[in-house]
Amino acid sequence: FSASEDDGSIHWQRPGKEDNQPDFAFYHPRAPSAEVEMTSYVLLARLTKQPAPAQEDLTKAAHTVQWLSKQQNPTGGFSSTQDTVVALQALALYGALTFSKDSTGTGVALASGENVLKQFQVDSTNRLLLQCQALPKVPGDYDIQVTGDGCAYSQTILRYNVQPHQDDAPFALDVHTVPETCTGPEAHQTFDLAINVSYTGKRPVSNMVIIDVKMLSGFIPVKPSVKTLERANKVKRTEVSTNHVLLYLEKVTNATQSFSFRVERDIPVEGLKPAVVKAYDYYETDEYAVMDYNAPCSSDEIKNGNA
Repeated sequence: FSASEDDGSIHWQRPGKEDNQPDFAFYHPRAPSAEVEMTSYVLLARLTKQPAPAQEDLTKAAHTVQWLSKQQNPTGGFSSTQDTVVALQALALYGALTFSKDSTGTGVALASGENVLKQFQVDSTNRLLLQCQALPKVPGDYDIQVTGDGCAYSQTILRYNVQPHQDDAPFALDVHTVPETCTGPEAHQTFDLAINVSYTGKRPVSNMVIIDVKMLSGFIPVKPSVKTLERANKVKRTEVSTNHVLLYLEKVTNATQSFSFRVERDIPVEGLKPAVVKAYDYYETDEYAVMDYNAPCSSDEIKNGNA
């Protein structure tokens, strides 16, 4: 890893990394998990040096904090559990070292043209409180004006859906049901979901890979069939919730790995829509592949209603 400076911020990135950032002035794509984690460790080292860090160290740390803050997702975390833990620890330590009780507070005004939409006030009484304001029109032009002293963090969140599609995915991912077609009454109620995955990226082998399987509406995974996958050498761990199954693979090479588990219908749902399976590198989250699937009898149920 090597230090990189960009727009007044400092972070650590992999040597030879290609700069694929789009030319949008206000859009900052989040960095890979490995870079967030490494930058956080460097920040922690700078803040825990003995004796206590000097003002010069805190000034340099502020440039790293600026970069880390841009990587946070809408819920305050980062790309993975591991980088989130380290990054929040570093940011919390920086906040503790730079906190001042003498601050009178910070006023943040959100405006659209001449119209002030919201006047936020951040002070010692509410500094841990999340304050939000919905934007009435997107796209639109908005201004933020800050007064007072202290530090306030603002983030704009835009959520939207896109059709899963990727031409140059670094994983070869195949997902299908067994049976693939509606072969009888049993196929309406239960079927196997088969997953084949291999790594086709630039490196010889991937890091740890997570396969995130979203359940079809009205269907749930059969937990014992998922748990048996942990007996396979490459599956480190599995997690099961009502509508997701997560498979943690130690690594993926160019040799295809195959997994399957049982799915059963819990609630009848008409007009069933496909669900998405995503395979991604735990540390290089920009390396991923997606594919959707549907139940074997989904077309029959659209025509005739659920059996």
